[in-house]
Amino acid sequence: MLNINWQMLDASSMKQIPLELQSWLIDTGSLTAKLKSYSDNFSVCLLAQKQRQSTVDEEALLGLVDDCSIIEREVQLYCQGQPVIYANSLIPLVSIVDRFDNLNNLGEQPLGEKIFSDPQLERSPLEWTVLTEKHSLFHSAVQNLKVIPTQIYGRRSLFYGTVKPIVISEFFLPAIRVL
Repeated sequence: MLNINWQMLDASSMKQIPLELQSWLIDTGSLTAKLKSYSDNFSVCLLAQKQRQSTVDEEALLGLVDDCSIIEREVQLYCQGQPVIYANSLIPLVSIVDRFDNLNNLGEQPLGEKIFSDPQLERSPLEWTVLTEKHSLFHSAVQNLKVIPTQIYGRRSLFYGTVKPIVISEFFLPAIRVL
């Protein structure tokens, strides 16, 4: 499996992103709130949530020491009964103790609402990528899709203000194009 090649989201990279996805990728507000404004039938499907040891790449990204415990949360966000977003969140355990002690009980509630309701959290600049079937996250992202695309665009950012940052990666599934 390939590592994901994240790039800074800037004016020159926007030319590589399909026009109908650009406004979704550059939006710095709450994706949950934006989706709710487009759909009166919004829901979250929890695919997986587990505690595990961080990888070397995750440790570098999050500023962790060797073998830190993190919570990995995978969800699909639905509008009108269709999955439109796959989100993968990495939360260092020390950040849960620090600020998000009820995260383990979040279930099918959107993490985005918690993040954007906390005025002390600051967001890093956005990065973007394209996933194909050669990436392990691609297979998680396309669960529950009737037609599997050849690639999906995504973005990620870090949220600072806890002991260690939280990283949220969001991938835009084909049904997003009709919203």
